[in-house]
Amino acid sequence: MNKPYVHSNYERIKDDDYKTIDPRCVQALMKTYPVWGYVIDCCAPTGSGIVDNLLEYGVRAVGKDDAFAPVYFPDWIVTNPPYTRELVDEIVWHQIRRLENKEVLHGVAVLVRNNWDFAKKRYELFTHDYYAGQVHMMFRPWWSKEQKAEPIHNFVWHIWKVSEFKRTPEVWYWKENK
Repeated sequence: MNKPYVHSNYERIKDDDYKTIDPRCVQALMKTYPVWGYVIDCCAPTGSGIVDNLLEYGVRAVGKDDAFAPVYFPDWIVTNPPYTRELVDEIVWHQIRRLENKEVLHGVAVLVRNNWDFAKKRYELFTHDYYAGQVHMMFRPWWSKEQKAEPIHNFVWHIWKVSEFKRTPEVWYWKENK
């Protein structure tokens, strides 16, 4: 069994299927680097808070239960991959290859812990020609409805977007609206 990326005092959910239930996560993306068109959350085996929130923004979005199953030319992949260390890298690279192969038309946005880009083995992800940057959320998202303890981890959206030229990645900050 793979060791989980995140350790906590809470019992882990099977297959690290944590739904993005905090609507501020999608709001941060949509208010700083909006996605449009047909969007797939490719890591949504039991439903997706990402999809639910994108629908509220008028985006045509669906969830899929397998990040490696065929997709039919969505404009964007927007997902919160499972936290299993090796699997998350494989999922993200697979989505970027889809972008390179024009199976995804415009971009990929991935929600991960904010230190995820510090690993030297991920260097090529962040020097990739399509890497556009990141959206830092100036809050810590909730991952359970109980909300019995303050969240302790910061999260960020990493974005890869089709481009005909190498861009300088940008960093955006989004402070929640109260």
